[in-house]
Amino acid sequence: MPDVRRLQRGFTLLELMIVVTILGIIASVGVPQYVSALRTARVGKARHELVTIASAIDQYTVTNGGSLPLSLHLVGFGGKRDPWGQPYCFLNYADGCGDGLEWAIAAGVVDPAAVQSTGGSSSSSSSSSSGAGGGGAAPRRAPQPRWRPQDPIVVQVDAAVSDRGKVAAQRITSTLSREVPIAEVEALAAAITSTGGFSFFTGVATETTRRRDRYMFPLNTDYDLFSLGPDCSTAVSLGETVGLDDVIRANNGGYFGTASEY
Repeated sequence: MPDVRRLQRGFTLLELMIVVTILGIIASVGVPQYVSALRTARVGKARHELVTIASAIDQYTVTNGGSLPLSLHLVGFGGKRDPWGQPYCFLNYADGCGDGLEWAIAAGVVDPAAVQSTGGSSSSSSSSSSGAGGGGAAPRRAPQPRWRPQDPIVVQVDAAVSDRGKVAAQRITSTLSREVPIAEVEALAAAITSTGGFSFFTGVATETTRRRDRYMFPLNTDYDLFSLGPDCSTAVSLGETVGLDDVIRANNGGYFGTASEY
């Protein structure tokens, strides 16, 4: 008959130390590999999404007589976020417009006044003036467009929202140095209306903002499109360490990948 006390005996201190040591070895080997694999997967996803967005931009440019989109919202990728949760960055060299350029404000190369809001800006300013007058009621916000997920193309919108989109589009395009075709204005107005408004950049000084390699040569001659990478920050030049983990488009679409490998 087996000794009951022997069967109920727990682990000795030595046995516990051996188990902990083995687990530590497994963790020291496995965790770095997992982190590396996760980073590789995210970089691969960002690269694939950049290729897809660039393809949409190029198609838009061909369709619109060589004019680049003023915003990623015009090609269906407005507000699109990279695998690290940050908006993709886009800068149209010809028009000085783009999205996701908050990094450039932080770097001191873009004036915050370059940010143009396409929705609700008039309401906020009216609210401020009402408050200054003492006791004025805040104006009601225009209703947002509503549509059913199964019917994404047919969008029923309130007339006031539609008018706001047109006004915002005309205000933005009037700041450009070129004459903007009616079709392009209408496309921007439709994007503003269908999203309920968004913010992007216009009036950007592209000579100081366009991305450059470590030798200060521009990465592209048409537009910039990139992800800020794992550290969610960057600089104009890839010569600075903070920009080496970016996932970029370079050589006018001839290269998609990490800045460190460019």
